[in-house]
Amino acid sequence: MSLLQNMSWFLDVRTVLVCMVVLLALRWFLGRPKNLPPGPWGFPLIGSVPAIVREIRRGVEPHDIFMRYAAKYGPMFRLKVFNKTVVVLNDFASVKEAFQHPQLQDRPKVLFTELFDTEGVAAASGEKWIELRRFCLTVLRSFGVGKTSFEEKIGTEAEELMKEMSAFNGKPFDPKPLLGNAVSNVICSVIFGKRYEYTDGEFKKLLSMLGENVKLLGSGGALVFFPALRHVPFMSTDKLVANIKAILTFLINNIDNHRAAFDTDNLNDFIDVYLMEMKNNQTKLRKGNESKHGHITEHSFAGTVANLFAAGSETTATTLQWALLYMTVYPDIQQRVQAEIDAVVGRNRLPRMADKPELNFTRAVIWEVQRLSLVVPLGVAHAAASDTQFHGSMIPKGALLVPNLWAVAHDPKVWSDPDQFQPERFLNDKGEAVQAEELIPFSVGRRSCIGEHLAKMELLVFFSFFLHQFTFKKPDDSPTLSLKGRGGLTHSPKEFKICAIKRD
Repeated sequence: MSLLQNMSWFLDVRTVLVCMVVLLALRWFLGRPKNLPPGPWGFPLIGSVPAIVREIRRGVEPHDIFMRYAAKYGPMFRLKVFNKTVVVLNDFASVKEAFQHPQLQDRPKVLFTELFDTEGVAAASGEKWIELRRFCLTVLRSFGVGKTSFEEKIGTEAEELMKEMSAFNGKPFDPKPLLGNAVSNVICSVIFGKRYEYTDGEFKKLLSMLGENVKLLGSGGALVFFPALRHVPFMSTDKLVANIKAILTFLINNIDNHRAAFDTDNLNDFIDVYLMEMKNNQTKLRKGNESKHGHITEHSFAGTVANLFAAGSETTATTLQWALLYMTVYPDIQQRVQAEIDAVVGRNRLPRMADKPELNFTRAVIWEVQRLSLVVPLGVAHAAASDTQFHGSMIPKGALLVPNLWAVAHDPKVWSDPDQFQPERFLNDKGEAVQAEELIPFSVGRRSCIGEHLAKMELLVFFSFFLHQFTFKKPDDSPTLSLKGRGGLTHSPKEFKICAIKRD
C-alpha cells in the first residue's frame, strides 16, 4: 500500500471517528428532556462521573459533594451518571414530597438483582413491591415485631450481649462484632427461627462479609444503584461479588433446610410462612383460582430474605456502635443518661419499654446520635415510574431520586449548630422528649424502612440496658477517639476500642 493510500485510509478512519463523536455529542445535548432541574455541566456519555470520582479520591464524601452542589443549584438539582439522570434532594420538604408522590415510588435496577436471579421487596416496584411489602409487614407483625410483646426477645439478646461485654472485665474490646451478632440475632429469630452463638465461626464470617460489602459498595453505595460502575477499571468488585454469593448461599441453605422440615401445622418463622403462602398459591392455581399473593414466588424468595436480614443487621448495629462511641467521648452526657435511668428504673431491675415515656433525655440522646451519625447518608434511591412534573421541573421516566438525608440532618435552617452534639434540642420547655419531623433516619413515605419499628425498639432496649449496667470509657493507652466516620454504603465509625466498667 502506497504512502498516499495509507494517508487516505487514516483520514477516512479519523473522519468516521470525529463524526461519531459529534453525533454522540449532539444526541447527548439535543436528546435531553426539556425543563430538567438545574445542575452541573457533564461530559457526553459519562456525565458528572469524573468530577465526582475526583472529589471522592480526595476524601470528600458524596453527601458533602451534593451539599456543595445544592448551595449552588438549589435544594433539588440534577446531574448525569453515564446515561442515567440523577435528581438529588437536599432538604426535608423536597424529600418528603417526592417520596410521597405516587409516580416516584419505583426502584432502579440494583446490583443484587442484576447479578443474581432474585428480586426482593427492597428492589421491587409497582404491584409486586406493594404486595411483597404488605406481606412482609403482616408476617413480621404476626411474630410480634414492633409490638411491646417483642421486647422480651430483644431484652434476652441484650442480656446475652452484656455477658460477653462483662467477660472482658473492664479491658479494651472492639464492640462492633458483638453488636453485629446481637442485632442480627434479633432478626434471625424472626426469619430463621433461631439465634447464633457469639462463638459460631460460620456466622461470624458471614457478618464479617456483610460488613466488608458495606465498604466495597463504595461511597454512598454507588455500586448498588449503578451496577455498570463495576466495569470501571479502578472499581474492583471480584471480592464484593464473591461475598454476595457466599451470603446468598447461606440464606438459600437456610431456606432449603426449612423446605426439608416444612410442617404446615407448625409455622415458626418468616421462611415457614413464605413457604406456606407459595404452597397456597400453587393450590389455587391448580384449581383455577386467582391468588391474592401472586408475587410471593421463588423469584422473590431469597431476595426478600436477604433484604430483611441485611436491613435488620447492619444499620441498627452501626447506630449502636455510634451511640457507645458518643457516650465514651461525652462522659457528662453518659452520666446524665445513667442518672435518668436510675431515677426511673432503679438498680434492682433492667429497663422496660413501659419506662419509655419517662426516659426523655435517654431518647433525646438516641435521636441526636441518629441525627449526627446518619448511618445511611444517601438513603435508598427511588426511580420515576413516568415523566413527572415536580417542583416546576421535569423528572424523566427512569430517573433516580437520591435523598441526601445527611443534608437534611445537618440543615442549619432546621438545626441550630448542626455539627454539635446537643441532645437537648429534642427536649421541650418541660423536659419532655419531642422528636422533630425533620429527623428521618429511616426515610419517609411508603418506601420508608420496613424495619423502622423494630429498629426503634432495639435502639432503646439495647442502649438503656448498656447504660444501666456499664460505664463506657476510653482505654488509658489509646489515642483520642475520633467522631469522623468512614464512607461506604453506610456511614460507620472508624475502628475503636472501649472499656465497659460494670456499675454497682
